[in-house]
Parts: sequence; C-alpha cells; structure tokens
Amino acid sequence: MNLKFLFLFLCFSCPIAAQNLPETDTQLWTDFSVTKPLVRGQDKNGKEFDRVSVVFSGTMRFGNHIQAFIDQRVGVGFDLKVNRFLTLTPAYLYRSERPTLNRRQYESRFRFAATLEKKWIRFSLKDRNLIEYRLRNSRADSTRYRNRLTFSYPILKGKKEIFAPYLADEIFYDFSARQWTRNEFSAGISRKLTKNLTGDFYYLRQQNRSGTPRALNVIGISLKIKLD
Repeated sequence: MNLKFLFLFLCFSCPIAAQNLPETDTQLWTDFSVTKPLVRGQDKNGKEFDRVSVVFSGTMRFGNHIQAFIDQRVGVGFDLKVNRFLTLTPAYLYRSERPTLNRRQYESRFRFAATLEKKWIRFSLKDRNLIEYRLRNSRADSTRYRNRLTFSYPILKGKKEIFAPYLADEIFYDFSARQWTRNEFSAGISRKLTKNLTGDFYYLRQQNRSGTPRALNVIGISLKIKLD
C-alpha cells in the first residue's frame, strides 16, 4: 500500500512542479514610439514648441531567459504641454501576454499621466505620475498608481549633447491589493541617433511583492521617432 501511495504521489506532483514559473527571469524589452505634433505654440521668448502631439507606441518582450516571445503591446495617446514644467498624457494601451506556453492573458489599459520636468544647465529631473485602469479578461480589473522619477545628466561637447546617462526608479501601488506591489530601477543612456530618431539603451531590475517571477533582469531598447 505504501508503494502504491508513493507512486501516485510522484505521478501527480511531478507535472505540477514542471508548470511552476521561475522565481527570476532574464528578459529583453523592445519599445518604439512615433510622435506627430498637431498643434504648435510659442513661449514668452517667441520660441516654438509642440503644444499638442499624438503618440503611437508598440512593445515586444522576450522572456524565459530571452528564449520565448511573451508580451506585445500597442497604444495611442496625446501629449498636452501645459507649460514648460507640466505635460498631461491621456492614453490607451492594449496588451496581449503569454506568461506560459498554454496560457494567454489580455487587457486594456486606460491611462492618464501628469509629468513634471525641470531642466538645469547640467542635469534634469522628471517626475511622472500615472493612474491606469486595467480592464482584464478572466481576472479581476484593477487600478494602479505609478510614480517614475528620472535623473538625467547630459554629456556635452561644446553646446551639443552627445548622449545623456540617466537613472530612474518607478514604484507601483495597487488600489485593489492596497499595497505597493512593484519597484523598477533602471540605468541607461539616451542618444540622438539622427535628427528625428532617439534611442534609449538600459538595464532594468524589477522586484515584485507577489506572483512569479518575483524578480526580473531586463535589457531594454527604446526607439523614439519624431515626425516634423
């Protein structure tokens, strides 16, 4: 009887263990955005700036130690520049995720962000405050608050920027769970590749309080196109 019990236990426990997701993962994140100015304005010095712009974005992510395609996203939003310190961004994002081979998840995200930015001669600070409502299939909907603080230090040659190293930290608060659920710390460089193309290259460390994986090591590439 004991041998039969042991045999049944091994048969049922092994498949379950094989489906467990890893506690950590290494991923590759690739993002792109296309920005088209719609309305231009002038500041008090007569300098032109983009008052209203439409932004199209897309994302592809590879996980399972960069061996599987796990996540894709497309979105659209509007940047509304209130003044040189404040930008408002209402946006919509659709996400399709494949965390495991036999499971897919879908969600729509309705977002609103207020970004404060201050530039000095040698560095700049940017503070993005974002609220997003997540409409999810087969799971409870949720609302999150995300705060991302970015410190940037441009490297100049004469008066021309060569590239800009930066540090950023983003914290997540889930109103359903009533707790801070995630932290993302990143370090990278931003470089203007052409007149209309900017590239960000970075490393990101993500820590999650619950779920799997609990921690991510991410190599990221972000390309930003601005149309005239």
